[in-house]
Amino acid sequence: MPSPVPQPPEFNTPALLEAFFETSQDGFFFMMLDQPIEWGPGVDKEAVLDYVFSHQRMTKVNPAMAQQFRATAAELIGLTPSEFFRHDLAAGRRGWRALFDAGHTHSITNERRLDGSPMWVEGDYMCFYDATGRITGHFGIQRDVTDRTLAAQELEQSRTELRALAARIQTTREEERTRIAREIHDELGQALTALKLDLAWIETKQPRRNSGAFRLTDLSITTRIDETMEVVRRIASELRPSVLDQLGLEAAVEYLVQEAGKRTGIAVTLQAEEFPKLPDEAASHAFRIIQEALTNVTRHSQATRVDVRVRRQGAAITLGVEDNGVGFAPQALSGLRSLGLVGMRERALACGGSLTIRSNPGEGTAIVVTIPVAAP
Repeated sequence: MPSPVPQPPEFNTPALLEAFFETSQDGFFFMMLDQPIEWGPGVDKEAVLDYVFSHQRMTKVNPAMAQQFRATAAELIGLTPSEFFRHDLAAGRRGWRALFDAGHTHSITNERRLDGSPMWVEGDYMCFYDATGRITGHFGIQRDVTDRTLAAQELEQSRTELRALAARIQTTREEERTRIAREIHDELGQALTALKLDLAWIETKQPRRNSGAFRLTDLSITTRIDETMEVVRRIASELRPSVLDQLGLEAAVEYLVQEAGKRTGIAVTLQAEEFPKLPDEAASHAFRIIQEALTNVTRHSQATRVDVRVRRQGAAITLGVEDNGVGFAPQALSGLRSLGLVGMRERALACGGSLTIRSNPGEGTAIVVTIPVAAP
């Protein structure tokens, strides 16, 4: 004879549900209305919410729910929305309205325990209806996410503070560059000019019989002084181009593009539709972003052509630097080798703007920065 087929055990479903309700690590609860309410078009929802906040009551909670509120189940039973959200009734009403509008909702809310301490709750809620479609109450499952939420807030605060610190460091660095560039250009440049004049004066005082020999020496010294003065001008300009302060961003970018082309042999073109007036700090950031982008092209891209574009788009100025070089994989944007790109992004963010990078191996690289500007 074949063996008898085992039969599934008989379950006491209500008992199992009750056991699940009582032992769950999430807070379970029921809140029911004293009387069902109509909710829909043509209903004065604000008036209905007034009724709900005084006449919907906690009727059943599990131990996890009581633990979240640092209370006993008996202390929670009978409480109304007005009592749960007395610290922020407006937020409570918005939450109830969203729940009644959709019939269910998922939300993270700032609530208060019975001892008054704040907590953040993540929950899922579902309305109950009677046979005529009126709302009779709702069921909720929620968990205490206070630690997670506070950690996220602290992390965001740290990011904000670090970004502000980075912006301040960049501003201080720019100011220091400006000071050093001015001192190099003015002090060292003047000293070299004076030295050249002294040599010319000494030549006029030499006896005629020695003048030929001195002029040969003087020519060599003068040439070296001229070369040194050119180096001084270049270093001062790289630190802080005076044209940026004297003639503005447009002239500074034109100078930067010309110098990059001469120095590298790469065909660098500038397409500029309009250079709106930017605050000094934003102009400095914009200039440094283009400068860093061109430096990256020179060092890494192996490009033969670079297009620099500046144009206005509504209430923003767009800066673009695109090359036809080797490109790179998107994952290469992380790590120490991408600090230049990080610096450009931070400069863009310091101006209230954004930076986008598009690149793939063998397809070149495009960097686009958008900076908000005042209306013309």
